[in-house]
Amino acid sequence: MHIYIEEKPDHAKIIKEYHVVMKGQERLKTIFLVEYYSEDSNENEIISDEKVLTQLFTRLNRFPVYLSFGLYELTDSEIEDVISTVKQRKLPYTQTSINKRETYMIIEVNQPEDLLQVLEKSLSLASYNGYYLISLTNLLKFETRSTRRWFVKKERLVPVVDMTEPTTFLKIGFDFENVLIFSNEACFDALEKIEAFFPEDEIEQ
Repeated sequence: MHIYIEEKPDHAKIIKEYHVVMKGQERLKTIFLVEYYSEDSNENEIISDEKVLTQLFTRLNRFPVYLSFGLYELTDSEIEDVISTVKQRKLPYTQTSINKRETYMIIEVNQPEDLLQVLEKSLSLASYNGYYLISLTNLLKFETRSTRRWFVKKERLVPVVDMTEPTTFLKIGFDFENVLIFSNEACFDALEKIEAFFPEDEIEQ
């Protein structure tokens, strides 16, 4: 496993590029881009995306963790799998429907085993370019904002990331090409602090 980490100083550009609607954007301190890959030809030794993320939050040792994502990119059977897993493991969750097509789910996870199980059922959304956040606080709110879609600008109810309080969240990049860490907390304000959450021999210098 090889891990590459880079700080992104142009916050406005990254927020726009990754389509994050944010409240309290001026309080955002850092954005780090994380990429990881394996050159090992033995597929049995390649760590899955779900396991990499679970290991990261396990090393952070900060639970609960909140998974926030839209269900509209999943098939009916995939949605049933997610909800069945959540209920089976007795995890608190909410669903918010903006319209007939757009439904968002927020799941509270309190231990690594549950995090891995839910990620395995839902992380495919990231491969579909779906909306997917993993956060240390329940920061996803829904507000009416003026937004542009298909060249039409009007007031819509949209998911908004609330950064007015100390928090950190991960945004899964398009096609799962990377992971972005957004934070306004002191424990995430320097590259060496982010690197400390990964095995030292895997970090690219």
